[in-house]
Amino acid sequence: MEMRGARSFVLAALALGLVACAEAPGDAGPAPLEPTPAAQVPEASFDAVALFRDFAPAGAWLAAPTLDTPLGATRVGAFLTLDADDAPVPALEARGLDADGAPVGPWRPLEVSWREGRMVVARVDLEDVALAAELRVAAADAGRVGMLTWSAVVPEPAQELPEVAPRSAALRSEIAAMGVRSREDWGARATRCSSRDPSKYRMAIHHTVTPADSDPATRLRGIQAFHQDTRGWCDIGYHFLVSLDGQLWEGRSIEFLGTHVGGQNSGNIGISFIGCFHSSSCSSWPPNEPPNVMVENVAGLVAGLADLYGIAISSTSVKGHRDHEGATTSCPGDYLHRRLDDIRSGSVEPPDFAAEYVDQSFPLARDPFELAPGETSAGYLELRNVGGATWRPGETYLATTEPRDGASALAGPDWVAPNRPATVDGEVPPGATGRFAFTIQAPSTPGEYPQYFGLVQEGTAWFSDPGQGGPPDDQLQVRVTVLDVPPVEPDPGPGELDAGTTPGPDAGAMPMDDAGAPPMGVDAGLPSGGDAGPRVFVERRTIRGSCSAGGAGGGGTLLVGLALLVLRRRR
Repeated sequence: MEMRGARSFVLAALALGLVACAEAPGDAGPAPLEPTPAAQVPEASFDAVALFRDFAPAGAWLAAPTLDTPLGATRVGAFLTLDADDAPVPALEARGLDADGAPVGPWRPLEVSWREGRMVVARVDLEDVALAAELRVAAADAGRVGMLTWSAVVPEPAQELPEVAPRSAALRSEIAAMGVRSREDWGARATRCSSRDPSKYRMAIHHTVTPADSDPATRLRGIQAFHQDTRGWCDIGYHFLVSLDGQLWEGRSIEFLGTHVGGQNSGNIGISFIGCFHSSSCSSWPPNEPPNVMVENVAGLVAGLADLYGIAISSTSVKGHRDHEGATTSCPGDYLHRRLDDIRSGSVEPPDFAAEYVDQSFPLARDPFELAPGETSAGYLELRNVGGATWRPGETYLATTEPRDGASALAGPDWVAPNRPATVDGEVPPGATGRFAFTIQAPSTPGEYPQYFGLVQEGTAWFSDPGQGGPPDDQLQVRVTVLDVPPVEPDPGPGELDAGTTPGPDAGAMPMDDAGAPPMGVDAGLPSGGDAGPRVFVERRTIRGSCSAGGAGGGGTLLVGLALLVLRRRR
């Protein structure tokens, strides 16, 4: 209660100050409010779980927790990710509150200023200066929201300046050499920035507090729209961003003053990780641990920028957002903050599980690979272990992807399971190459059959998971064309059994399975070769083939007779 009273006193004092300023004798009107500093923007983010947990039912609406705006606010903005590209935009309304929590004007609908696919930016200008703000979403629409970030600010005043630099302005060659893709590559709007800041002596690390699994270029355009349309900033606030795959992107031109740490932007290069890497509020936006590839590539960028601007890398020159004086934020999130030493040192341990493609005996996906219905083709894929953990048979598997663990139409007789073609052929330490050997069997229906594969450490992780080293789920592929021709008949094996190969009476009756064939592992007197797996398969297929042959050579009749004899004896 004491904290709430103190808050009310501060808000009331601010309101009285505004009124006094408006009513001072000889004053032409209230002094304009200062735009909200970047580090003091009142903002809240919710994933789908948090939205339904924290928003309060209010009739046909769900109301967000009230957002305090102690510096005043005249605009509410929202950045949403919906559950589908064609999903209707949920109804959103906002209003301001005074120091006593009374409404300042009616509820007003937010209007969409930008949309691409699932991402939406919307805003509304409030009727008057607010000292707190409320937002609500139609309850019937809330299920379509996967992410919602909203803020209440005094926006930067509209700029009448001509556009200073087009979105296709050339990226500095020294920056491009660090692996940074230009603004043109992600389709940036033209910047309207004019405040230059050429002398850089420090860097700030951020996270965007958004999902990270969408197309990076679209996400960048959404963040830029949110910064420009709702806060009135001249451009996206950060100088550089990094996407989940480790790709570096140019944000605001490094020649301009950034907008990422309020009161601490001068000489400060803003670098932001696309994603949410905090210990709370974003559990449904994986990964919450920044993948090594992001950390490693940002470490390289920091080192390159330090060389370019003569910055001595230290804990005072490369900080997290929350480490700056006056900052009241959790940014860049707990999980990313603890990787700052890795970013400064450039020493990043390799992921446990990572592989590089080496070779394959199957035709490449772009080349013809034609089989008749039922035809088989044996082959292999070879990959190099570039992670930190050793691969072992029975632990490291080649597995189906796109979707993961889907039963493959191309599964051959030697597959471990319909979604596991093979395990690695031996122990493969880091730096060595492993082979995954398996057989493709064409389906009975003609057509195209693409099949993607990935690696999985059973019960631990997929190699393509965030934080691991790949390959991605859509890289390794075998593509088979099944021809419209007569199917290939199964191999009948070494021939039918005759009476001379059948155990005599003294040997006892041969056990049979329900199909009239020896069970797995029973030697039927056939030639053996190779390891136990293929041999057992051949035995089963040959015995069944002999039975189906009927009286062609007598073997089938003899086996059926033996099976009946066993049944009679058991009865």
